[in-house]
Amino acid sequence: MKIECRSEILPAESQVIREGFAQHTLATDAPPFTKTSLNWLAFEETSLIGAATAEVLWDWLYVDKLWVDTAYRENGVGSALMLEIQEYVISSVLTGVWLWTQSWQAAEFYEKLGYERFTEFNDFPKGFKRFGYRKYRVEVGHLSNLPVQQGVEGGRSRGGKE
Repeated sequence: MKIECRSEILPAESQVIREGFAQHTLATDAPPFTKTSLNWLAFEETSLIGAATAEVLWDWLYVDKLWVDTAYRENGVGSALMLEIQEYVISSVLTGVWLWTQSWQAAEFYEKLGYERFTEFNDFPKGFKRFGYRKYRVEVGHLSNLPVQQGVEGGRSRGGKE
């Protein structure tokens, strides 16, 4: 056996890996992997002032990036983008939203929107922290940091300006 470390993978190798995962999924009766990329863009007239990029992975929406132009921060643009994402989760009947943020970024912002910190990595990078946040959808049309429970309203989304 020979092991190589590379920054890129060949298309044929990628196909072999995908097929291997698909075979394993079938053999273990696991749900098939699904992934859909989505983007929300905020404009002021014709200027892009904010964006959120995300992927739906199985029944969860992962927010990869949330960006707001410096001139428009503290004006509700980030909150509006996150609320649009939450509405998508509710209308698509997904389980919830999850994301990562760094200690120098937006932890307080996500907490203000009702996201629950579910993990924390120290020294990621050295001297800083990386946080994982999530919010579950509940059956009455709100997002919550609580798992979906039959017959129980697990919580509600808290809005506000960042």
